[in-house]
Amino acid sequence: MLLYGSIFFSFVFFSFSLSWAASDPARHSLLQCLSESIGSPDVSAIVVSNTNPNFTFVLGARIHNSRFNKSSTPKPAIIIAPFEESHVSAAVICSQKLGFQLRTRSGGHDYEGLSYVADQPFFMLDMYKLHSVSIDMADESAWVQAGATLGELYYNIWEKSNVHGFPAGVCPTVGVGGHISGGGYGTLIRKYGVSTDHLVDAKIVDANGKILDRKAMGEDLFWAIRGGGGGSFGVILAYKIKLVRVPETVTVFRVERSLEDNATEVAFKWQTVAATTDSNLFMRMLLQTNTKNNQTAVKVSILGLFLGDADGVVTLLNKDFPELGLRKDKCTEMRWIDSVLWWAEFDLGTPPIVLQYRNNKDTSFLKRKSDYVQTPIPRDGLESLWKKMSENGKVGLACNAYGGIMNEINETESAFPHRAGNLYKIQYWVNWYEPDNEADVTYTNQAKAVHEFMTRFVSNNPRRTYLNYRDIDIGTTKTWSYEEGKAYGVSYFHGNYERLVHVKTKVDPNNFFSFSLSYAASDPTYQSLLQCLSQSIPSQNASAILFSNTNPSYASVLQAYIRNARFNTSTTPKPAIIITPTEESHVSAAVNCSQKVGFHLKVRSGGHDYEGLSYVFGQPFFILDMFNLRSILVDISDESAWVQAGATLGELYYNIWESSNVHGFPAGLCPTVGVGGHLSGAGYGTLIRKYGLASDHIVDARIVDVNGKILDREGMGEELFWAIRGGGAASFGVVLAYKVKLVRVPKTVTVFRVDNLLSDNANTTDIAYKWQSVAATTDNNLFMRMILQPATRNRRRTVRVSIRGLYLGDANNAVALLNRDLPELGLSRENCTETSWIGSVLWWTSIAVGTSPTALLDRNVNNADFLKRKSDYVQTPIPRTGLESLWQKLIGGNVGLACNSYGGRMDEISATETPFPHRAGNLYKIQYTVNWDEPGNVADMNFTSQARELHEFMTPFVSKNPRRAYFNYRDMDIGTAENWSYEEGKVYGESYFIGNYERLVDVKTAVDPENFFRNEQSIPPRT
Repeated sequence: MLLYGSIFFSFVFFSFSLSWAASDPARHSLLQCLSESIGSPDVSAIVVSNTNPNFTFVLGARIHNSRFNKSSTPKPAIIIAPFEESHVSAAVICSQKLGFQLRTRSGGHDYEGLSYVADQPFFMLDMYKLHSVSIDMADESAWVQAGATLGELYYNIWEKSNVHGFPAGVCPTVGVGGHISGGGYGTLIRKYGVSTDHLVDAKIVDANGKILDRKAMGEDLFWAIRGGGGGSFGVILAYKIKLVRVPETVTVFRVERSLEDNATEVAFKWQTVAATTDSNLFMRMLLQTNTKNNQTAVKVSILGLFLGDADGVVTLLNKDFPELGLRKDKCTEMRWIDSVLWWAEFDLGTPPIVLQYRNNKDTSFLKRKSDYVQTPIPRDGLESLWKKMSENGKVGLACNAYGGIMNEINETESAFPHRAGNLYKIQYWVNWYEPDNEADVTYTNQAKAVHEFMTRFVSNNPRRTYLNYRDIDIGTTKTWSYEEGKAYGVSYFHGNYERLVHVKTKVDPNNFFSFSLSYAASDPTYQSLLQCLSQSIPSQNASAILFSNTNPSYASVLQAYIRNARFNTSTTPKPAIIITPTEESHVSAAVNCSQKVGFHLKVRSGGHDYEGLSYVFGQPFFILDMFNLRSILVDISDESAWVQAGATLGELYYNIWESSNVHGFPAGLCPTVGVGGHLSGAGYGTLIRKYGLASDHIVDARIVDVNGKILDREGMGEELFWAIRGGGAASFGVVLAYKVKLVRVPKTVTVFRVDNLLSDNANTTDIAYKWQSVAATTDNNLFMRMILQPATRNRRRTVRVSIRGLYLGDANNAVALLNRDLPELGLSRENCTETSWIGSVLWWTSIAVGTSPTALLDRNVNNADFLKRKSDYVQTPIPRTGLESLWQKLIGGNVGLACNSYGGRMDEISATETPFPHRAGNLYKIQYTVNWDEPGNVADMNFTSQARELHEFMTPFVSKNPRRAYFNYRDMDIGTAENWSYEEGKVYGESYFIGNYERLVDVKTAVDPENFFRNEQSIPPRT
């Protein structure tokens, strides 16, 4: 079994400081060891202990984030400041001998202080004296020591040539060692790529203290230190870089826009133009707020560098980006070296020698985060961002254009993976000067809030981040295991993480560089599954989709789609591993490998199953979490769409709306419900009476069967295709996607709500009674839901009867229809709101009409309450006396009833057309609902008992022989399987499917005779 060393990031800080008394023997021992290693008796000049009067100055000189320059910040016992390469070798050897960690600092710009803070006794290797730069113009190359700054590098290039430059960062005090080892980008990125793309050699001190060049270290290590962070593998001494050509004249410009001055349109257009225009042009977009007269406003600034003259860039942008309105008077022509100064915010005419100044500017407290954007944020998304930024006033976004040559370099060429497919990178920034903890919490939370808000607009699976913008929020390590490292490693490196781990294991197996040795490989289940998956898909892709229970992200991934807090407790059985496929082939591999490893497999799309059957099991199991498989392809010409199982209903509705305002789909009301489970269990919504169920509109599907084969409708056959349209696909395989036919909706629909309290309106019972027959027999264009719930008025308990409706037409016709069919309701024009169909979707979700439909893309709108649901079907109206007795029952508890009208198209479809049998003969379906906030068994017993008691009370009024229930409202009270026998399954199977249960059993027996796909209420095979 291969043991993995962990990649080097150490993101956990604890308060630790060595006492002065302890530092003296450490200094003495270090001096003695260094003298022996270097062969010189006097090495005290490179050692600064914490008793040295210069210690604070040396330490603070290259701390660029005041958050990590406090009295409570852990400090090194000793700072080692080598001025010869042999000193570095000795420092590596002696730190290990003395049992101290070694942190390496080149410029100190790492945002989380990782180069000068640690949670264990440590020395700091401060490289600032190793800062020579040797330019070879004949070879157009340079050797640059790790302690040099970017400013020193640029200055030395300029001294030799005014037509050469180097593609690196804009801040001149950034250290070369850390910047280049982490990727390194700047204003030449679109023309020449990142810094690591121009490395041709390097010198590194390895864990044994040996100085190695490219030939000696080998190509794997040389690959790793080009974007993978050199500090994981050794101490970078120097890089040999190739210079790039720049013209004698370049042009810079800056254009600012307010929201009143077309800023949204400028920002929207910039997203595509900046990444696709001439590669000689780099543009950065700054989004920031300013406050004037207590009013916070957003400002959009476009800054650019063009490798050419002003006329050229004005012509280019007037063609590609006329919205910007760039004029020549906004441009400044200059030398490339002067553009370096301009980007660093020096005044025009400042001499380049200032680039050699290392003095720290006034440092502030700061937090940084990053993201990559791969599709343009829509205009309404930008408008919602402006609002979010105004709420979190100090946070700004620096958006840096990609494209150009970045699209041409393979993401595995170096460890830096962010290449083709990215429009731009975002840096979130917030700075402040208040030193107290309250300010720290306030401003870091602001950054996190904006970052969280941006989730739906940026890359995902994984959410990508830039290594040089270190961010401990991504994940932290306590044991430095492979799994812990993976949490942030795949964000920084994607599939390259695996190769980096292999390099780390080879060159530093004892993990001296910042880590103690601890391996996820000790988990045999994880290793067995990974090994099996890797036989079908590349190993780096396999590891990226696995979250074992030792992974720091495990809990957040598991809980993200738990919609019932009853199944999110410490005692809830949890999966050994969560598998999060990003490609359909991953699902096939997961099905095969779960069987080989001997684990059950639960399949989760949206997590709304009320009894947690997609993510809880009483035996060892994996979860196959489908949230990454959520593509939607709408074909309006065919009036159809392919929808992957991990998409949500909200995402489906939004994509339909983007393509047409006269099409919809007859599915559920809650936008975070997953398509896979909803459609496979039938799926109903407000279009049920006009068009039937979601499953009635499925015309094709793709499913992975028990053998791991991907089958479409033709491949699976009509029997299995019948079964997965209402019979619960999880009994038969893993649905990958459904092809659905869209339905026509008018441009204008009407929604309404009329509430009546029993205590205020004597006609309330008459309304409820009459609704039962009218709702199922009125015009098919009208759907009405009746909600019955306990309420309090003037401190007295009563019942509220709420009638909510959708009419496929205008308000005048809705009012006329109901004044004829249900005059007791007293519907008036004032109760009605005309809107589009997509507006009605928002209205039913309790989102205000007029809200942007992008709200439907939010997967996190539902807080997970504790809840219990049950269901029934009513086939004859409950008499008035029955309703009056129901009112008394409701008044005494907390349970409500949501009554959803049937009839219309539902009466026309045979009960055997699909497994969903509840068609003609049903007036309406009842959902019993109760939610609560109090955790614990007492509350659980109280509220679930109330639901059961009310359900029992309703027995005389609902369907019988069998008492019918809706499959998508899973209810374990009906019955469960322990042995998965035919007889056990029949108990709940006939309630959900009536006579269709027999046919479902036959299908199950044919496609999964060994019953691999099972849960507590699955269809059993006959055998």
